[in-house]
Amino acid sequence: MRCQVMRAVLPVVLVLVGVSQAANILFMSGVPSPSHYIWLRPLMYEMGRRGHNVTVLSADVEKKPPANVTYIHLENFYSTMYNTSMRQKMDFFKMADESPAKMLQLLDEFGINLCEAAIVSEGLHSLLRYPKDFKFDLFVSDFMIGPCVPSIIMHRFKDIPYIPSTPYNAPSTAATVLGSYAYPGLVPNHVFDAPESMSFVQRVKNFYFDTYEMILHEVYMHPEADRIVRKLYPDAPPTQTFYKNVRLSLSNVNPIIQYKEPMMPNMIPVGGLQIMPSKPLPDDLRKVVESANNGFILFSLGSNARSDTLGPDRIRNILTAMAQLSQYQFLWKFESDESKLPIPVPKNVYIRAWMPQNDLLAHPNIKLFITHSGLLSTQEAIWHGVPIIGFPVFADQFRNINYCVEAGIAKRLSIQHFQANELVRTVKEMLAGDSYVKKMKQMSRLFRDQPETPLERAAWWCEWVLRNPDANLLQSRAVYMSWFRKYSYDVIVFVLGVFVTLLVISWKVANIAKDKLLSGVKKSKLE
Repeated sequence: MRCQVMRAVLPVVLVLVGVSQAANILFMSGVPSPSHYIWLRPLMYEMGRRGHNVTVLSADVEKKPPANVTYIHLENFYSTMYNTSMRQKMDFFKMADESPAKMLQLLDEFGINLCEAAIVSEGLHSLLRYPKDFKFDLFVSDFMIGPCVPSIIMHRFKDIPYIPSTPYNAPSTAATVLGSYAYPGLVPNHVFDAPESMSFVQRVKNFYFDTYEMILHEVYMHPEADRIVRKLYPDAPPTQTFYKNVRLSLSNVNPIIQYKEPMMPNMIPVGGLQIMPSKPLPDDLRKVVESANNGFILFSLGSNARSDTLGPDRIRNILTAMAQLSQYQFLWKFESDESKLPIPVPKNVYIRAWMPQNDLLAHPNIKLFITHSGLLSTQEAIWHGVPIIGFPVFADQFRNINYCVEAGIAKRLSIQHFQANELVRTVKEMLAGDSYVKKMKQMSRLFRDQPETPLERAAWWCEWVLRNPDANLLQSRAVYMSWFRKYSYDVIVFVLGVFVTLLVISWKVANIAKDKLLSGVKKSKLE
């Protein structure tokens, strides 16, 4: 009888325990770029699957989210990016010619403009109007949007534990948030197109770019963010003070597939978080790739640098090259109607506005991936063992493809200046032997060899913070230091000052001694 009662009661108890452990988690995906949202989405859904109440404040929304996940739309973020003066600055194919200093300035301006959009967004205000006693147990945000919007949220929902996350693969970008370090002689700045083994001149430039980025944050980004936050909350403290809420960070890094940078102890590497098990292909794509006797090549420039904005000359070169490689089937993610193309589409080219990239890269018939070298695309290619031809366009895409070229798994071409015969020659070279495939398969095996999936790791650490909301012992004191003190520039200035002072004193003493000696010699001659 007692056993029967226990069997009846136990499921109810377990349900109640599960409910009591459910947390209110706020995610923010504020960067109006599908790739940023795609990277964070699996974690949102996983936390909902684990029974937590997940609220997603996002520029991208899902019409039918899974259980326990609710969206709040930042409805004006894409229009701010594409329908205003920012659009003139966001010509992705011109960005490749921008200087790194200009790109760093543009990234900070981007975050400030989005914060100006946020304070008039109905989506953000609907969140801020939550009952005053409502409590979020955890806040997870893509910190590449800058400190402004997260600071508004953390001021409104007091003492909320914060996990800044980023799909970027440069730990040094977290310098202001986590107190991490940038080493100019070791790794190129995240927007600097340079190899890991930099020349002396490149290291001089890299030192300037790293220093310029740190100064730009202090003299522009944070003061501007403070100004905007105080439009809503005049009594809000400086945005830098909210970094004390940081418990740890989720970063899209893995040492196997990128430049090695030192990481702070609270940086949790979850490189490839977005990579999910492949799904069956849609019928039209399945028929095309399965009938490709010599395999197929996937061509995609990602979600920001659209292929239909390449211009007629580049498009003509691409289609001409594909026609000359008639032994291979090409799949091209091209976002407009074929009637807008400057020449007819070759028979071996299949055009589609959207491609299930991860599922295609997992298909055994794929031979090569021609990509813009975005980080998520690069990671997915490595995970599935597919060699790469990269057309980097802006920002971190240069470092992504440079690393892959140095590792022998990729070739790089210029999206500005390539010709059809150059693309044909590069494809033939990469597919002529098995060198690129072998090296890529080896890197894929090392990338996959992990004790748990990146998603499982990210979810575990989120729940660690939920279990230990006040544990800030992983946070480095460097976050409370200025860059000038953190890198001991004050010490260097002091040492140089002492050295120069000693030189000056020595020089004066030598001159005095010399004058006395000369005067003594003159005196003895007179006598």
